[in-house]
Amino acid sequence: MATKHKLPGSSWRAYIESALFANSVRKTTMLELYNLAIKQPKVIVTSHQMHKPVQFGLPKNAKILVSNDGGIVGRTARARRLVREMGKESGRYLNILGEAVYNLNNRQGLWLEGIVGLHPDFMVKAHLLSPETDAKNMLDWGINFTPWMNPWSGLYKKSRCLDEPDILVLADPEWSYPDFPNGLVIIDEENNCIAILGLRYFGERKKGTLTLAWTIGVRQNMVACHGGIKKIGNRPPVAVFGLSGSGKSSITNSHDHAGTLKKNEKVNVIHDDAFLIDLENNVTVALEPSLFDKTDAVKFDDPDIGYFYSAQNVGVTELPDGNRKLVCEDIRNDNGRCLKSRDMFNHADFCERPGMVIWLQKDTSLPPICRVDSVGLSVAMGASLSTMRAKGVENVDPKELEKLVIEPFANPFRVHPLMVDCQQFKKLFKLGTGCYIMNTHAFGLPGNLVDIPKELSLKIVTELVRGSIEWREWKAFEGLSIPKNGNVLFGEDFDKKYKPAKSPEYINFLRDRMQDRITYLSNKRDIDYDMESAFIDPLVTARTVIDRVLYPV
Repeated sequence: MATKHKLPGSSWRAYIESALFANSVRKTTMLELYNLAIKQPKVIVTSHQMHKPVQFGLPKNAKILVSNDGGIVGRTARARRLVREMGKESGRYLNILGEAVYNLNNRQGLWLEGIVGLHPDFMVKAHLLSPETDAKNMLDWGINFTPWMNPWSGLYKKSRCLDEPDILVLADPEWSYPDFPNGLVIIDEENNCIAILGLRYFGERKKGTLTLAWTIGVRQNMVACHGGIKKIGNRPPVAVFGLSGSGKSSITNSHDHAGTLKKNEKVNVIHDDAFLIDLENNVTVALEPSLFDKTDAVKFDDPDIGYFYSAQNVGVTELPDGNRKLVCEDIRNDNGRCLKSRDMFNHADFCERPGMVIWLQKDTSLPPICRVDSVGLSVAMGASLSTMRAKGVENVDPKELEKLVIEPFANPFRVHPLMVDCQQFKKLFKLGTGCYIMNTHAFGLPGNLVDIPKELSLKIVTELVRGSIEWREWKAFEGLSIPKNGNVLFGEDFDKKYKPAKSPEYINFLRDRMQDRITYLSNKRDIDYDMESAFIDPLVTARTVIDRVLYPV
């Protein structure tokens, strides 16, 4: 068995686990959830055939179901509360959780079992408890991970035993409390349990479950990864890390890199969102069998819809012949989503350790591609990953979407200390994994930006994997190298568009962005006590070099 039965290690877990056994709760199946979901008032049954429904125990003619969540169509990070940070407030939150469990158990509830992890090296049993009225979200959760049924349950029983209790997820979208108008998410990562209260969006359930799985993995000496990983030909895997909108999925799921790959450079996608790198056993494990992707590029009657299992926050129209079809492209609202199969391209559930890591950043001070030349700077640039949040993905003030933010290792769902991620990535880079930085947004000074098209980013990944890029030291940024043969590989105007300038205006801009990184990590060290100077020093050294350029003695 992959996880062990343990007595509840905290009051939080005891509340959630005990709720499973109330008389009002029954274990459910994917078939029951589908039959309940098609009767839910808010659910729309489309005319699109669901992709391979029989694998989930559903009827072969099952349809794609659509659920729409009202005005909130993204994650609400401000609802999150970590048990280990509550301090004197823990009693108050425990009382709130107790009342939430009481009210949930006074209604008909459903208990679905599933599995997180697709390799015998890491498979964790997970449990979702929700009211019967939330059947569609429960169905989607089962599809996104793997429901407790063959062949997955058989593989689980043969998997490596972990000294961990199962993951417990309690979700009640109908919960409300005056002090928490945006909902409340209580996370006890040390005991593998989470309560998601007053939040309808399916992504809260998916990321909440992954949050606990990543934390378990880190305790097993793995690297927690919010990113994509793929193999190209027989070369070592390439892993890309970035927030939604950074190009993470576009790069990972591309089968031909905008036509730049050769026939013998076959792509095998592992996953585009969540995986763990086992540092001891040289294996990278995908955590989910399905993809939860944006539908902003899905056209009407797009052939890709044939790979959909489900959809959320998208439009539906009825044609004169009575068929109900999806209307995507974010016409109805931002951040339309679907659950779809990896069958749309070559895929595998695991691979070896990545040969290269790419930090996807939307930092206009950086050119489209840089190589990082030291372990220390590789970690520092990942810990200070700079980007902009994708429109509509998160429930935040629209003004915040325009600001550059730092999101360490592109993982806003991390709940274990940041220092732990720094230490784990350091181990990975010391094992020989190379590190690169790709800016996928635009380059230059504010008001004079040059776009970086997706096709160029894909071409860059192709040449990185081939090892075709020749490098030269970037004298203004100690520890980074930039392409020497960019014009040859990427077009005659590559250097003209993207070669870093030597002007004082640009150098000052680069220094300011570097200082933003230093300030962020220094605050993590001095205020949050969650950073070491050793992971900041490479950035300080680089800034010192710039200072000498700007202010020669």
